Amino acid sequence: MVLMGSGETAPTMVSVHRDVVARWGPASAVLLDTPYGFQENVAEISARAQTYFERSVGLRVGVPSGLRGAAEIGADARGEGTGVRSDAGLAAVRGADWVFAGPGSPSYALAQWRGGPVGDALVDHARTGRAALVFASAAACTLGAYVLPVYEIYKSGTRPHWLEGLDVLGRLGLKVAMIPHYDNAEGGTHDTSTATWASAGCGCWSGSCRTTRRCSAWTSTQRRWSMPAVMWWRCVAAAS
Repeated sequence: MVLMGSGETAPTMVSVHRDVVARWGPASAVLLDTPYGFQENVAEISARAQTYFERSVGLRVGVPSGLRGAAEIGADARGEGTGVRSDAGLAAVRGADWVFAGPGSPSYALAQWRGGPVGDALVDHARTGRAALVFASAAACTLGAYVLPVYEIYKSGTRPHWLEGLDVLGRLGLKVAMIPHYDNAEGGTHDTSTATWASAGCGCWSGSCRTTRRCSAWTSTQRRWSMPAVMWWRCVAAAS
């Protein structure tokens, strides 16, 4: 399992991706577009990522259909997609041996995955070690026991709080919350650390003060794992 704070498709991460691919030798690689599935430019974001992995890493990556979630552009009033069933997409995730997910909204991705078949598939991959999970930014947030809803806090003024995460890392004995972009300093005059960066080019930040307040009530068995923008962390599952 590889977790990245950000820069997942930057030149600085090419060597990391190449190392994972060389070690794992994936035959079926997929990119989950769910975290940014609500955005107008979802297809463009996916295409850029696919180009990056093919040209820089030498890995052809598919984007499973039907997994963008209830807020996909073109979904009907019932929250159903544009007519493409998710069955094939889910089968692709279950059958993949390399799964990538990155930018977008942590809370949106969590709402689509938690308690559903995709979330179950990710937990199963972590448990069995069948697939390499390469998660960054917003997607990485969802894997912990707790998730910071950064869009709601920073953009909508919602009172700081935690959401229940997928707790994929809990299956590996890690009761943590993943906080990417913790060293972000792009705000200049104001605190933009402990951030989640939106794939559309606008930033959402929690700030260290609000994040620290949310962590102050944690017990000794709960931890916040802060990931800088261009570093990675790897946990080897039992079956790897």
